[in-house]
Amino acid sequence: MRKGDKLKCLEDITNVLGMLLFEKDKIYEVLYVDNEDTTIQVCLNHNLYANEYATFDLEWVNKRFQKKT
Repeated sequence: MRKGDKLKCLEDITNVLGMLLFEKDKIYEVLYVDNEDTTIQVCLNHNLYANEYATFDLEWVNKRFQKKT
């Protein structure tokens, strides 16, 4: 996975407050990939409810998104 990759969301995904972060069938872009920690973290553009983007574990992203070619 690389910066700039486009990923299709496979399911609606909400945050802990139940607010929609990712909408099913929408396309999201990889903003950056952090591979300097023990687990690879991916940051995708998503609906913002605060002033920062969250990062997600690569395995979590692979289960919920499909790479667009």
